[in-house]
Amino acid sequence: MRSEKEGEGGPVLPVTTRGPSGKEKPSPTESHFRRESQRREPEAPVAWSSGCGGGAVEPREEKRTVLSKVVIRRLPPSLTKEQLEQQLHPLPAHDYFGLFTADLSLYPHLYSRAYINFRNPDDILLFRDRFDGYIFIDSKGLEYPAVVEFAPFQKTAKKKLKKKDTQAGSIEDDPEYKKFLETYCVEEEKTSANPETLLGDIEAKTRELIASQEIRKGRGVKH
Repeated sequence: MRSEKEGEGGPVLPVTTRGPSGKEKPSPTESHFRRESQRREPEAPVAWSSGCGGGAVEPREEKRTVLSKVVIRRLPPSLTKEQLEQQLHPLPAHDYFGLFTADLSLYPHLYSRAYINFRNPDDILLFRDRFDGYIFIDSKGLEYPAVVEFAPFQKTAKKKLKKKDTQAGSIEDDPEYKKFLETYCVEEEKTSANPETLLGDIEAKTRELIASQEIRKGRGVKH
């Protein structure tokens, strides 16, 4: 299901190059992570002096966001969460792991992506060195070189606790339901009666209706 960029000693880490001055140059991935970190970390506030004769006002320390959530892009569209967990094993300590399948409306650019939030930010570089450029192979033999980078949105979704429905199983105590059962039972008894009984009921109601009509007519004549 997968293949790694391996040498004789295991997975190959990003190779650094040396410039004309002899200094080592970081790999493209290392440069990307550094630029991403510099872009996201707020700049330190600059002290400024008051124009009213006061001394320098000490800047208020701004809270810096520690980047801990990464995204793995360009994964095979048919990859399942269980298969991805097997290929990423062993994973460092984390509190969020989610796989989002490919959007079919983007055909033919179908890729899945995964998000991982690490508890220890120091594990991110090791994870990046291991899986950035790692080649995933789907069931058809197609190769998908993965891309590991910081997630644009660093927050993680929280699991909502399902509240217990207090009304569950209480229908038998509901007054409206009891009234419905009584009415239903009466109608069911009438339906289950024999034809002669039903016919007698109909005739009795008919006689009552005729009698009431005659009484009304008689009252009309008197008036």
